[in-house]
Amino acid sequence: MAKVSKSQQRLAELEKEIKRRGVRLGYERLEYAGLRLKSGLCWFRGTYYLFVDRLKAVPERLELLQNALDELDDLASQGRLDSPLVAEAQEVLESGQEEGPAAAQPEPQEEPAPESTQALTGSGEHDPA
Repeated sequence: MAKVSKSQQRLAELEKEIKRRGVRLGYERLEYAGLRLKSGLCWFRGTYYLFVDRLKAVPERLELLQNALDELDDLASQGRLDSPLVAEAQEVLESGQEEGPAAAQPEPQEEPAPESTQALTGSGEHDPA
């Protein structure tokens, strides 16, 4: 039987902790057809996902998993674990600051509708011709 290194043991512990917290862990190939995605923690439809590039070395995987656990701890301490994006949006609203491209653009103004004009005939009657 092959000997398991301390790094491999630590990786297994971190993976177990990630899964215990309800995060779906996936080792995927994150480079395909010239598109290169980053490994990291994601929130999608009420569930956390941690995508890790399967081509990364064990030390890089260890760092990614530990960073994800730290991020989850930070969110939990701020009370944002269950809805991180909603809480972030609420903070922006409460601070009165708008961020992003929408803040730089003025709100569209309603233009008055063009008035309907009728061509009048010289006699004041409508000529069906």
